[in-house]
Amino acid sequence: MRAKDRFIEVFRLSGFSYRDLELRTGIDRYRWQNLINKEGQKLTEEHFEAIEKVWPEYKFWIAFGETCPERGQISPEIEETRKKLNGAG
Repeated sequence: MRAKDRFIEVFRLSGFSYRDLELRTGIDRYRWQNLINKEGQKLTEEHFEAIEKVWPEYKFWIAFGETCPERGQISPEIEETRKKLNGAG
C-alpha cells in the first residue's frame, strides 16, 4: 500500500469533509480532492506536514507503513482494536 492510500484510509475513517481538512490544515480543499481522486497525484512534503498536525499518531504509518505503539505511532487497525478493548467500538 502506498503512503497516499494509507492517508486516504485515515481521511475516510475520520469522517472529515474536504472543508474540515482545509480548515485544519490550511491547504485548499480542492487540492485535497485532487490528491485523493486523481491518479498520479502524490503526497508532498506540505501534505505530510499538514497531516502530521491533524493525525500525529498516524504519521509513521502513513509515511512508511510502520507502527511503534510504544512511541504513540499507530495505525487505524490498532486504534480500532483499542476502541473495541475499551468498549467504545
